[in-house]
Amino acid sequence: MKNGRLFELLYLLVEKRAVTAGELARKLEVSERTIYRDVDALSAAGIPVYAQKGKGGGIRLMDQFVLDRALLSQSQQDEILFALQAIRATGGGEEALSRLSALFHREGGDWLEVDFSDWGSGAAERENFSQVKQSILERRPLSFTYYSSAGETSCRTVEPARLVFKAGCWYLSAFCRERQDWRIFRLVRMEDLCLEDGSCPPRTPPEQLEAPMPKDYQGVELRLLFAPSAAWRVRDYFHPREVSIQPGGRLMVACTFPEDQWLLSFLLSFGGQLEVLSPDYWRDILKEELKKSLSVYQTGQTLSGYKAYPCVRDGETDSAQHKEVFQMEERKFCQCCGMPLDRPEDKGTEAGGAFSEDYCHYCYQNGAFTAPDATMDDIIAFNLKFNAENGHPFGPQEEAEKMMRGWFPTLKRWRKG
Repeated sequence: MKNGRLFELLYLLVEKRAVTAGELARKLEVSERTIYRDVDALSAAGIPVYAQKGKGGGIRLMDQFVLDRALLSQSQQDEILFALQAIRATGGGEEALSRLSALFHREGGDWLEVDFSDWGSGAAERENFSQVKQSILERRPLSFTYYSSAGETSCRTVEPARLVFKAGCWYLSAFCRERQDWRIFRLVRMEDLCLEDGSCPPRTPPEQLEAPMPKDYQGVELRLLFAPSAAWRVRDYFHPREVSIQPGGRLMVACTFPEDQWLLSFLLSFGGQLEVLSPDYWRDILKEELKKSLSVYQTGQTLSGYKAYPCVRDGETDSAQHKEVFQMEERKFCQCCGMPLDRPEDKGTEAGGAFSEDYCHYCYQNGAFTAPDATMDDIIAFNLKFNAENGHPFGPQEEAEKMMRGWFPTLKRWRKG
């Protein structure tokens, strides 16, 4: 206890150079008599400290005394200040940074700034981080809603153990009470955080952040070709040894990834800047997924049920957007089920064999409906079943149904009056 107080006293003297015994006694919550005994102890240890009487006096350190030269090199000081800068970015270490900067007599401490938050992040993200930090330090359970990379939502109660910053993201390593095992949670996917009552038993988190791969894990070996405009993202995500420059500035990437929903979303995020060269079945996966995305816009209906209209600025329509939107409006759709009628073979037939201009071949053949007794609700139910079985190309069931119920009454077969 005394050694800690002596070090604290030395910090204060280095920072302020001259302090009264009364001020030190109040700061350290001891008597003035104890302060004078501590000063004697520092002096006996070779620290040039003395008491000066009169106005402007007090307990002082000799001006030539510089503690940092006796203990740490300049590079070591830089390392300590850098570490404290990083700690300050997490909401702590401010006082220690201030004291050590004074202790080292270092100027120009603003050359480094560490900020772990995302661009544009707000108070809510910082509050979430603060709650997770508090739950770890106080050993209290934490509950929250979590959104997994597979698109699943679940309510979790965990015993937090460690905060980890990796690949530009904060993660929480915690023991999940629902799963009765250790889990990793990405902080940006955690919502409605709540510190629970009670305490957590001592637990030692796994040494590795990532779960070990199964022995039979192989992953998928991909060959990817990127447009030059995607170079900055390629550099962000792939190791230089995986990237080779091709003619025209294109980038070839050979890499291995686990096959899951994340990989699909990741590849799709490059849009037209990426071509998957191999394996062939992943080319087919992306092709089908892009068709689903395209179908959302080809119907002329958004997932919210509203049509897209041309942009009007100061009374004038943006000509390019106007043209694209009305080309979409001019497309024909089955007036029973809403299927696009882009190709002749998509269309149904009239009694004489001619193509129908209003209905698809699923709904209409030889001049008659294939399901004459079907209701609009029956067709919507069939489309929703198709949506569920084919990866939700029209979006989540609830949104897809809302879109159909807003659009179908405008189709010829179901239009009233």
